[in-house]
Amino acid sequence: MTYADERMALERARDLADTGAWAELVVLLQGNASAVAADAELRVMLGESLVRTGREREARHWLETILPSLVGRREDALHRRALNLLGVAAFALGDLDAAHTAFTAALEHATQADDVLLLARTSNNLGAIANLQARHESALLHYRIALPAYQRLGQRRGLAETYHNLAITYRDLGSLAEADENERRAIDHAAGDVAPRVAAMGRIGRAEVALRRGDPQLAEETARRAANKLEDLNDPLNQADAYRLVGTACTAMERFNDAHASFERALSIAASRGHAIVEAETRRDRADAFARMHEDERARDDATAAITIFRRLGAVKEVEALERRFV
Repeated sequence: MTYADERMALERARDLADTGAWAELVVLLQGNASAVAADAELRVMLGESLVRTGREREARHWLETILPSLVGRREDALHRRALNLLGVAAFALGDLDAAHTAFTAALEHATQADDVLLLARTSNNLGAIANLQARHESALLHYRIALPAYQRLGQRRGLAETYHNLAITYRDLGSLAEADENERRAIDHAAGDVAPRVAAMGRIGRAEVALRRGDPQLAEETARRAANKLEDLNDPLNQADAYRLVGTACTAMERFNDAHASFERALSIAASRGHAIVEAETRRDRADAFARMHEDERARDDATAAITIFRRLGAVKEVEALERRFV
């Protein structure tokens, strides 16, 4: 491949990344091995495209392989970007220690380089870990760092992601009005072609709020629409979460066959791709459905599996709640 061909491949890859065509980008880069081998930016873009298409196992292996080649002043921006992506992959796979290590290292590099965008992203990601582990004040602190940084940059996708994360924390704290308002903000910032994936995630969040407010029918309808959109966007991680919520809403309406079908779909996606958090939350919710159906042994089996994952994640409150009910 000539230098001109390599530049064309890079420009095409950048265009696909800018428009969020991640599945197409994976095909392009995996079909141009020589260009990827020759260009550090393309190597990092392949890692990101694998993360964005729910192939976190491949992404993690690839990013760990290429990180040593990115050490050095000339590639420092790509190195810290790859570190953050490695953290995203590890987070999805439920390896929160590795995720925290990668995010922290990326944050340190971003601070030294005054890389405001990456500082915001890593702060946001560290907040997600803190929230999962019920360190809600720490999570809010991270999000309060990320928000003004994204505002300073006019980065709407980042703002949408942070408002969505804020909504999750407020929901976990029982502040449903604040949760719903932040999901609305997330959807507004993600509107149009800015961040359709985040807009769908915001709708899942609003469905969760509707369920907690006692409107399972609205929750089901909203989550199903989000699941269909996420399938179109090739986002299996969040698609599985949407099906989990459909199952939970159907359980609340005692439509257990529909609930079981949705939980099975969520688990088939999450388990096959190693998405530990979604698998744990789905098994937790399905345990409740089995309990309502008086299938106590199956309920305990799911609860035990969920406890094992949640304990590994450091999600102490989830473990305690399940143990109180099922163990």
